[in-house]
Amino acid sequence: MKKLLIPVIAIAVAALVLLGASFGLRSIAVDNARQEHLKTMKTLLPGSESFTVEPYTGEDENILSVHKGESGFVVETQTRGYADDIRIWIGVSNEGTVTGIQIREMHETMGLGQTALTDADLLAQFLRSDGSLTVGEGVDAITGATVTSKAVARCVTSAVAYVTGADVDSGATSWGG
Repeated sequence: MKKLLIPVIAIAVAALVLLGASFGLRSIAVDNARQEHLKTMKTLLPGSESFTVEPYTGEDENILSVHKGESGFVVETQTRGYADDIRIWIGVSNEGTVTGIQIREMHETMGLGQTALTDADLLAQFLRSDGSLTVGEGVDAITGATVTSKAVARCVTSAVAYVTGADVDSGATSWGG
């Protein structure tokens, strides 16, 4: 019985130490995530140092959240791609031009749509645009990933339309655009 008690106590003490460390490090992890979030938003929207969450109650279902900075907005968007939803953060200046774009999450087809994550040529086409670009009219799609390219264009259109108040019923917001 005594031989069994010592390992049980050792395991219980180790579990308590790990639990304490987990609670102690949780605030550090949350703070690091918050700092990374702020750094990304500053990159997407140059000239802004702080951001406040704007309540969004609009009808555009592509918009998940809006963060207001001094020089514009970072709009978190999400729309359906070919395989799954694509989540994108888009920086839009107060004047209504795209200042930055970052795909945050996607699960598109490997080797095709998934290349949008690193395809600087696709994403760069939207920089300094006013959100009116569509695939085929100002935007060259990724070969073999037209649906993914159109999804990115829809998100950009939604983000710019939020800032400018434009009508989002454009070619970039439909599968035909």
